[in-house]
Order: sequence, then C-alpha cells, then structure tokens
Amino acid sequence: MRNTTASSRRIGPTWATVRSRLRRAGVGAALAVALGAAALVPVVSDPSPATAATDGQMIVPISGTITSRVGDGCYGNVRPSHQGIDIAGDGGQPIRAAYDGVIKTRSVNSGYGYFTDVEHAGGYVTRYAHMAAPGTYAPGTRVERGQSIGAVGKTGNATAFHLHFEVWRNGSVYAAINDGFTCLTRVTSGTVIPTSFPGLGTGVPAKPLIADYNGDGRSDLLVVAADSDLQIFPGAAGGGFGAAEIITSAWGAKRHLTHADLDADGHADMLVVRSDGALELYSGSGGRGFDGHDIIGTGWYDLRQVASGADYSGDGRHDLLAVTPSGTLLIHRFDGSGLAGSLTAGSGWQVMRHIVGGDFNGDGRGDVMAVDDAGSLYFYPGTGTAFGDRRRIGPGWSTFAGLTGGVDYSGDGRADLIAVTTSGELLVYPGDGAGGFSAPRSVGSIPTGSILLE
Repeated sequence: MRNTTASSRRIGPTWATVRSRLRRAGVGAALAVALGAAALVPVVSDPSPATAATDGQMIVPISGTITSRVGDGCYGNVRPSHQGIDIAGDGGQPIRAAYDGVIKTRSVNSGYGYFTDVEHAGGYVTRYAHMAAPGTYAPGTRVERGQSIGAVGKTGNATAFHLHFEVWRNGSVYAAINDGFTCLTRVTSGTVIPTSFPGLGTGVPAKPLIADYNGDGRSDLLVVAADSDLQIFPGAAGGGFGAAEIITSAWGAKRHLTHADLDADGHADMLVVRSDGALELYSGSGGRGFDGHDIIGTGWYDLRQVASGADYSGDGRHDLLAVTPSGTLLIHRFDGSGLAGSLTAGSGWQVMRHIVGGDFNGDGRGDVMAVDDAGSLYFYPGTGTAFGDRRRIGPGWSTFAGLTGGVDYSGDGRADLIAVTTSGELLVYPGDGAGGFSAPRSVGSIPTGSILLE
C-alpha cells in the first residue's frame, strides 16, 4: 500500500454499475400514497406504555382480530407464502414495537406498502407492514417495547385496515409466532404474546449500525488516504479496527465524507462532496461495497462542515447538516428521492472546527457534537426541528486532526466519538447514552494526511 501506516488489501471490484435505488424508492412511495390516501384517519387512543424490556417476551403490537397467520388464512384456507400475522384493527391506531430494538429499515413497496423493520437481540427482526404513512423513526433509532413506531393503514397490497406483523430469526421466518395467536380471536395492544422467544432476553442487544459497510454487524471507518485511495477500516470484535482494505484507487479530490442511511434500507450509505461541488450519494449494498451513486446536489464544496447520521427534522428520515461559509447551520431534509428543502438551525457556527451528527442521548432525535476554535466540545441536543441549549463537555479538543462518530463502535449500543491525532492515532470515546463520554482508548491508526469520514 502506498504511503500508509497500516497494511491493506483490495476488496474489488471498484464501483458497481450505477443503479438509482433512490429513484425506485420514490416510485414505490408514490404508488403507496395512491393506494393508501384514504387510510389516513384520526389516531385511536391506545394507552400502552413504552418500557425497556429484559424478560424476553414480545407484546401484541395493535388491538384487533386475527385474520391470518403464517401459512394459514384462518378461514380453512392455506396461504403458503404468507409469512406473518394479520391483525385487523382500526385505521390510525398506534403500532407498538413488540420488543426493545433498533429501527433497521423504514421503506415502502407495492406489496407491504409502508413498513418498518426493528432489529432485536437474539437474531430477531420484526416487520410492521401496511402502515398508514412512513414509520415514525429513521434507521438506527433505538426504540423500547410498547413505543409507537407508526399507525395502522392499508397501503400496498391491502384492501382493509390491518397490520401485517412478521417475526424473523437469523434470516428465517419464525413460524412459532403462530403459537401465540388464535384465528378469529381478538387481541389487545400491549399484552404479552404467549409463546417462547429463545435468546431474546439474554442475547446481545441490537445496536445502531449505520456505519456498517461490509455487512459483518460492526461499525466501520471510511477514509480517503493521501494518495486518493478510498479505504475501509473494518470494525473488530470488542471495538477497534482491522487492517485497511482498499475499496477503490485514484478516487480524486474529495472534501467532505459522511455516513447515513438516506434510502432507509438498513444499509450504510456514504455522502461525498467532490472538488467541483457536487454532492454524491453512494448507496450501501450491505456487503463490502456500494450499489452505485447519484448526484443529489451541487454547490457544496465551499461549505465549512457537512454531517449526517440521524433524523434532525422530525420526519423519520435521515437528514444532512451543513454549515455555510457565513456560519449558518442548515438542516437539509431528504424525502426518499432527493433533497427537499432546508431548515435554519442557528448561526455563529463558523467558529466550529468539527461537527459530528448522531443520536447521542438515545431519544430518537438527531444531536450534534461540535468543537469550537478554543477546543471546547459541546453537546447540542436535538429537538426534532432544531437544537436545544448546548452543554459543554470539556476542553482540549483543538489538538485533534479529525472527529467522527455518532454510531456505536464499542459494542454497547451507544453512540461514540472517534478522534484522530495529528500523527494518525485513533482514540474512541465511548458514549454514556446521555450526551457524555467515558475515558478514551487507543484503537489503532490511519495514514497521516487522510480525510476522515465525518
């Protein structure tokens, strides 16, 4: 490897044939809106509380009548391809997360309509389909059992208000969910599903992984080396990173890089600002590479800072943060197919040398960590459309050459920070889940002169 301080290997091929998954998602969204426009009705009261769970028991996500189970149409008819539980219920009532977890996917297609996937401990994933509108939270958001994540609708392939509820484990349909539901009986939101979920209560908690670029379940680090190689430093077990691997060489001049999941498919995406000012979105494939790229904006080169990694506008999608040359902080909304306007979130940000986005206090809203010219680190809690009063974390941060984070690198489910020294040493600051950090530890190094993912 040329001009590096770490060993590396190539993980070709280079960029795949450009495919616009974003444009396809936009078409699907329009179809679902047309199918489900009549489904938007006032929310029905449902007092089920959200509580952190450790007992390994999922709860019923809505109140209603069981009309289908896995492979069973409940009317004496077999449905071999049906993979979930259908609960017919009032349109607009809240859909509750069946157990603690992390939003994995927030998407739409012609079959499921609007749907959300939640990843849980023990290898479980639950799916909530035919929602009235896009799910409430962006991928990477932590939710608790009983927390409202959307509303009942009839979007997609549905003719009546109902929730299609699936449970998967380790990539396969968990058909034992049938044991918890009896055909044509009524169930109540928030009550325990009477079946066993092995490993749910004792497994490793699901964690936000919007920086997992190689599909191994760990957060990775992307850098552009001084020789213009785009490199990935894969996350290692127990924290830290493995040896650098080259994604592509001779990548050209880039200024800003940041992570996100803008297309809400559960795969980490990368945003890049080119030297000509174009803003490029590289859609993650979920396995050592990207599906392709799209130019989604122009005129971004002169911006002081660019960051992403969370929902800052309260619409349930990841957004972009940008600091203009004059110091205005803007929240650029992304509507699933492109940029959709911006919100002004403050002024005076020209004094900030680093900003990092993420949900640092676990409330589902995007926050900002920022370092000013004096070297103080500040925490700005997100409000859903702007940021609340800042809190000073501490001094001494002006010596770092780069700062990134907003995702879980240490494996405890909380958003961390990574600082790089002028010599290239990487220091991880484990987050405490409340906007603070514990003592740093060294986790390796990157080549000097590299551009760090923000």
